[in-house]
Amino acid sequence: MGHLDAAAQRIRELEAKVRQLQVQLRDLSASKLHINRYCATDEDFRFYTRFPSEKVFWIFWESVAPSASRLAYWSKAQINTGAVENPGSNRKLALVDELFLYCCRVAAGLKEKVIADIFGISTATVSRVIITWANYLYLVLGSLPIWMSREQVKALMPAKFAEHCPDLRVIVDCTEIRCESPSSLALQSETLSVYKNHTTFKALIGIAPCGVITFVSKLFTGSISDQEITKQCGILQLLEPGDACMANKGFDIDQMLSDVGACLIIPPFERGACFSKENTEKTQSIARLRILVDRAIRRIKEYHIWDTAVPLALSGSVNQLWTTCCLMSNFQYPLDTEDHICV
Repeated sequence: MGHLDAAAQRIRELEAKVRQLQVQLRDLSASKLHINRYCATDEDFRFYTRFPSEKVFWIFWESVAPSASRLAYWSKAQINTGAVENPGSNRKLALVDELFLYCCRVAAGLKEKVIADIFGISTATVSRVIITWANYLYLVLGSLPIWMSREQVKALMPAKFAEHCPDLRVIVDCTEIRCESPSSLALQSETLSVYKNHTTFKALIGIAPCGVITFVSKLFTGSISDQEITKQCGILQLLEPGDACMANKGFDIDQMLSDVGACLIIPPFERGACFSKENTEKTQSIARLRILVDRAIRRIKEYHIWDTAVPLALSGSVNQLWTTCCLMSNFQYPLDTEDHICV
């Protein structure tokens, strides 16, 4: 029995040692993650990823990680051929570091050469990871039903807005991002924006009165009008009879909305006009709502990849990059719909 007791004790000691080594291995693996080296505080996470806190980043990661383990890798050339590489031993980074790398490019706006030096990999690998994650997040986030039902919109609508715009379903506006000028004269003409005097891509954004982005159009060439993009982007098919849509005075979409049973609300800005107290409150409420979409777009533009013109090398992935930035911005803190909004 003495030998058995000694053996049992030895087994318990070895099991304890195994558990200790497992903890050490886990800690060692975590210490090797680049995200743990560069993101020690919530401020670090905001700078590198645009997520408001460490907690929100890891919640986002946990929601995409199960599928991310089956990532297939794309290169710029493979976008045109449809060929992909299988995941496996060729992976240079941990998956969470790949997401962090993607955020460093789109959120912090770091150049690919800088990222390559930080992560100790080639610029070709950096490019491949960015394109892969742009396409992957585009599919994952794009599958989420962000368009809110009428009941959801009403339930989350701030009381001040419900009083003056009870049927408001969505607030829309168009925005543009600069792109490098293509060599083709025909493409130059299509992408030249009359507003920006530069070659651009243009998109329509829609938000609910509560400040959440509920519609993101694909990117169009910069020469398209606000009216035409509204017609082509698909938002009209989502509206129901009785809905109201708010836009600025440049949107001539009254008839399009009327055709689907909806109506247009335009903020009144008549200089020198005298309003009653009731009309003044209504005007201010509408103005606050209209400003919300500007703030939502500004939040998207704070992803620093848009600080400079989109390189032609990324033209095949720019739609995916734009859409993921729009949808990831919904993971930030809600827009302030009540206070601190200048009108």
